[in-house]
Amino acid sequence: MASSITYHTLAGFPHVKPGDDLGRQIADCLAANDLELQPGDVIALAQKIISKAEGRYRRLSDVVAGA
Repeated sequence: MASSITYHTLAGFPHVKPGDDLGRQIADCLAANDLELQPGDVIALAQKIISKAEGRYRRLSDVVAGA
């Protein structure tokens, strides 16, 4: 069992657009940062990045409030 935690941010991660392959972007960015995943590693992503890749977002100006 690991007795320490190390955090890394991925420098140069591209802006995510609808339809982007997040797995490929993560793998490419890990390689560009000289990082390699090891068994037991965890990747944390914000929900926003997943929503953007899935095209699940709206412009606030396009939203009409209901009752």
